[in-house]
This record gives sequence, C-alpha cells and structure tokens, in this order.
Amino acid sequence: MTTKFDRYVEDKRLVETTDPEIDKAIYRCPGFEGPELGELDRRISEALRQARDRTGLTRAEVAPFLGLHEQVYGRYERNETKMHVTRLIHLSEVLDFSPIDFIMAAAPYRFGKTPSEADKRRKLIKVIESLPADAVESLLALVEAMTKLRPREE
Repeated sequence: MTTKFDRYVEDKRLVETTDPEIDKAIYRCPGFEGPELGELDRRISEALRQARDRTGLTRAEVAPFLGLHEQVYGRYERNETKMHVTRLIHLSEVLDFSPIDFIMAAAPYRFGKTPSEADKRRKLIKVIESLPADAVESLLALVEAMTKLRPREE
C-alpha cells in the first residue's frame, strides 16, 4: 500500500539523502550541484558579506540597523549563526538587495536544470525587478498570453 508520503516523494521526484547537520534521512530535489544544507548556509553568509561590502558599511555600522551588537551580526557573515527568513528580509531592506539574490546565490539549481539555464533566469529576474510598474504589467500580460498558447506538457 502506497502512503501519501510515498506518493508525494515519487510525484516530486525527491531523493532520500543524508546531511551532516541532521541525524535522520531527509528528502531533496536532485540538482546540478546538490550542496549539503551547511553549504547553503555558507553561501548565504557569503552573499550577506558581499551585500554589505557593496554598501561600503562595516559590520559595526550595519548591526545597529538590526538592533544587534556587532559581534552578533558578525556571526551571520561568518556562518556561525543560521539566519531566519525574517532577518534576511530585514537585511534586504537595510542593505538594499533582493532576497531572491540570496536564494539564487545559495541554490542556483532551483532556477534551472543547468548552470547556464539558472544564470539566464537570474538575469531575467534582475531585468524584471528593474522595470517600471507599467512595463511589468505589460510583460505579465504578454507572458500569460504566451502560456495560454503553449501546449501543456504531459
């Protein structure tokens, strides 16, 4: 008898794997890189440091924006403390980056089946983010019309 769990794993093509940070089996989507969860955290920390560097601010200057001590903020950049999504959103406001940039930096395989495909989608998202509202509305209408014309994949 197949369980709902088993059907979901099969439908989503999830792969059972292990991770050094978790003591039980976990399921993940196969990707062109497939990094461990700790590597995803490291990539997010690196993207955070790069975002701060682009502003020209020091850790000591960024920390008060978040209501943190410099040492506490530094733990995020050194990958000593895991970042919550709410903190990531707050940091995106303060350091003026798109949260999608961090997800793309950590897990580009979620945006395409190859590095090239993922990079093209990243570029497209960046272009869309820079468009004025009326252009976004027109582009969305065009894309929606295109998807209606496209035959459904089985």
